[in-house]
Amino acid sequence: MAERVSGPEHYDIAVVGGGIVGLASALALVGLQPRLSVVVVEKETRIAAHQSGRNSGVLHSGLYYRPDSQRARNCVRGREQLVAYARKHNIAHEVCGKLVVAATRGELPELERLLANGHRN
Repeated sequence: MAERVSGPEHYDIAVVGGGIVGLASALALVGLQPRLSVVVVEKETRIAAHQSGRNSGVLHSGLYYRPDSQRARNCVRGREQLVAYARKHNIAHEVCGKLVVAATRGELPELERLLANGHRN
């Protein structure tokens, strides 16, 4: 059973879902308007109980996205923001790079394409 959280009698905003999107949204709202009363409502007994809790923890570099595409821009910007947030809040993290290998000679052209994407993104 979820624990009842004490606080104001009313909230300005209720965010439904305690996964990464809900929690990030609540944080962004409070960052934009610090006087807001925000509550996160989660049906499970803990946050990140579903997909958010199964994340690999890898900061993606945009290798697989076409350069200048919305996906590539979002990936690069998101990585930059996450690293900046971790540094600002002294959250342990490591920017260590990525090793991608071809399993066969036939995959070498794709490996070259990924390398080019990585440099451009």
